[in-house]
Amino acid sequence: MGWLIILIKELTDMIRDRRTIFMMVVMPLVVIPLLATTAIKLTQSQIEKAKDKELRVAVIGETAAPELFKRLSKEENFFLVTMTNADSARAMTAEQTLDGVVIIPQDFSEFVEGDKQATIRLIFKSSESLNAARRRIEAIIDQYDREIVNERIGRLQLDETLFDAIAIEREDVASTEEKFAENAGGFLPYIFIIFGFMGSIYPALDLGAGEKERGTLETILSSPASRFDIVMGKFLVVVLFSIATAFLAMLGVLIMVYQFLPTIETNITQTVMDMLGPRRIFIIMSMVLPVSAFFAAVALAISIFARSFKEAQSMMAPLNIIIILPAMIGMLPGFKLSAVTAAIPILNLSLATKAILGGSADPILIAEVYLSLFFLAGVSIYGCVKWFNREETLFRS
Repeated sequence: MGWLIILIKELTDMIRDRRTIFMMVVMPLVVIPLLATTAIKLTQSQIEKAKDKELRVAVIGETAAPELFKRLSKEENFFLVTMTNADSARAMTAEQTLDGVVIIPQDFSEFVEGDKQATIRLIFKSSESLNAARRRIEAIIDQYDREIVNERIGRLQLDETLFDAIAIEREDVASTEEKFAENAGGFLPYIFIIFGFMGSIYPALDLGAGEKERGTLETILSSPASRFDIVMGKFLVVVLFSIATAFLAMLGVLIMVYQFLPTIETNITQTVMDMLGPRRIFIIMSMVLPVSAFFAAVALAISIFARSFKEAQSMMAPLNIIIILPAMIGMLPGFKLSAVTAAIPILNLSLATKAILGGSADPILIAEVYLSLFFLAGVSIYGCVKWFNREETLFRS
């Protein structure tokens, strides 16, 4: 039971550390959901502002299309400016003095009255105001275009279907769950993978390289506890922090999701609540356990090998890319859980989560994911213990 004594001792020390509590509790449960919620609300606010923003629009050649100019002038929050020089108008749009420019050629009316296709040139800056100028101007032009086409069809007594030789009837057989899982399913594992790794870094750094710097590692090594008990006690502390951080990150995401549910359609709300029910969340979080063990073993091994706390931080930095890359690949469309992807660490967790949320998880493939993750965790733990038993590793000079 020596490992249990080490576990309790190290866990007590880590809980007393305010920085650990901040990284494990405040960051995933408060800061991240708050930042995400703020970002969503700011985006929604900017979209609403873009719709109501007063736009300065220059019109060149308005006499060639009086009806269109009349429609533009009646649009709310449109301040029209008549100009004659296209180059000046383009420069003013680039400098954001104008929001857009409508250039109407002199032969516009002739083409329209002759039942031909006329051309209107639109100058805008897509990087400003969420492309509001282009969208609002094109909406007016499209409405005017439809009215002209309908008038031609009625006057010439043409069949409306003449202009559409093929009609497409779309039937999407994907369920709401599958759509949600494909679009957002990759985001959830990305969150708890990242936070699970973050939750393991600081405890591992402190329990390995940190103890070397403080000179307390020799004290623990001289205790009656065996090397195996010491490393297992430290390892379990790191695993607990990793799992707790991942769980709190998931909890923070769920709080954020349920906060926005009242603004979503009722049928979608019920689907989301069913997908994020306790059973599926339990299955997903159960796969986090072996991943957290892998993170803990790797982080602790690096920390034990490093000469100092700073060196350990530098050595762990590249792991962020190695871990983030497969998690990001799992978010891409088209990637599915298969016999091959189920054996790839991190990626299999991301794809399995999407499959579970979408209700299309194959039990055999899910079992392969579990076996792959637990095998990886076992190899990592074994390597960490072997690493800790080497004197040249513990006392590098």
